[in-house]
Amino acid sequence: MNSKLTPFEHHFSKIAIQFGEKSRALMLWHLSDGRPYTASELAFCVDISAQSASNHLSQLKKMNIIKVEKSGRYKYYKIANPQVAMVLENMANLIPDDYDKSSARKLENEGTKFARTCYDHLAGKLGIDITSAMIDKGIVRKNRDIFVITKQGEIWFSKHGININALKNKKRTLAHKCLDWTEKKYHIGGALGSAFLEMMFKNDWIRRKPHSRQVLITARGKSELLHLLEINL
Repeated sequence: MNSKLTPFEHHFSKIAIQFGEKSRALMLWHLSDGRPYTASELAFCVDISAQSASNHLSQLKKMNIIKVEKSGRYKYYKIANPQVAMVLENMANLIPDDYDKSSARKLENEGTKFARTCYDHLAGKLGIDITSAMIDKGIVRKNRDIFVITKQGEIWFSKHGININALKNKKRTLAHKCLDWTEKKYHIGGALGSAFLEMMFKNDWIRRKPHSRQVLITARGKSELLHLLEINL
C-alpha cells in the first residue's frame, strides 16, 4: 500500500496542526471575535510568554491563517478571512452539551450566550432571535446552507442603509447559515451578517463590552428591534 501523501493531503495536515496546538488554538479563539490584538495581548490571554506567542503567531501567519496590520510601531494580528472564523465556530460546535459548567467561567459566559460577535456578525440568542424574526416576516428564507434575501427583504435592508446588490459583489458568501455553538441553531453570517452588525453598531443599537466578545443592547436597540422585528427584550 502506497502511503505517500498527495500535495493536498500534505498541505491539509499542515493547516490542521495549526488548529490542534493548544496555545495557537486559544489565540485563534480570542481572535475570532473579529478585533485586532497585539502579540502581548494574546500572550496574556493564553498565559504564555511574549516570545512563545510571537513564535506561534509567526507559524499562523506563514500558513495564511492570520494577517498582520501595522499601526505606528505596533503590530496587530487578525483572522485572515471569514473561512478561518467559520472553522473555529464549527470546532466550538463539537463541544458536548454536558461539558463542565461548574466553574466561575459559567457566569462569565452568560452574557456572551445572549449576544456576542462571531467574527464580524452577531451570534448568541439575540442573533438567533433576529434571524427567526426575519424569516417570519419574509425578509429572508432558508435554503440548504444559505439564507436567501427576498425581494421584500432587499427593500427592507435598503431602508436601513444595506445595499444587497453591493454585498453580492463582495468576494464572500452573501448570507450563509452559521451554526450557533451556544444556541445550536443557525444565525446569519456572511456579508449580510457583517453589514447588519455594522449597522447596529453605527446606529447605537448595540455596544461592545470592553475586553470581551459580548455586546450590550442599548435602550434604542431594544426599541428598534421591537418596532421593526417585534422582538421584545
